[in-house]
Amino acid sequence: MRRTEAHQGVRMIKFSSILSRYEAAEFSQAEAAELLGIGERTFRRWRQRFEDEGEAGLLDRRLGKASGKRVPSDRSEEVEALYRTRYAGFTAKHFHEHLVKEHNFSWGYTWTKDLPLLEGFAGESEASRGSSAQARAASASWHDAASRRLDACVAGGPAGARSDCDFG
Repeated sequence: MRRTEAHQGVRMIKFSSILSRYEAAEFSQAEAAELLGIGERTFRRWRQRFEDEGEAGLLDRRLGKASGKRVPSDRSEEVEALYRTRYAGFTAKHFHEHLVKEHNFSWGYTWTKDLPLLEGFAGESEASRGSSAQARAASASWHDAASRRLDACVAGGPAGARSDCDFG
């Protein structure tokens, strides 16, 4: 059983319990809605659906359906084919710009950069990935040296090391 299905079952049990207490006039509609953590209007809708359809009326109708914002699989295959045949080697950003401008692609950049065939190419060319790796290595060695100097200053190291402690 998936988590959503379990959550839905708990919601049905809780609703049934509170609905029976509401119908027994133990508390008002507003109090019943508050106990469920929903608005009064939602409580009225759920109650009506429960009366009309039973427990099936309380099922979340969105479960098991694809999102309306999802890129259709045929369009996805078309985009992958375009990349392989016409735009191979483009960065994800550059590829997405061409998709929007030349192919009427209306989905977001995030979808484009997350394509499996573009893994690791999100906005970086091969040359810039190499140079950025060198920059990260240089920055790391500088950081290590500065950290060692600071440790020597804090520990009150040898007199020669203390002259490096003037950070002002």
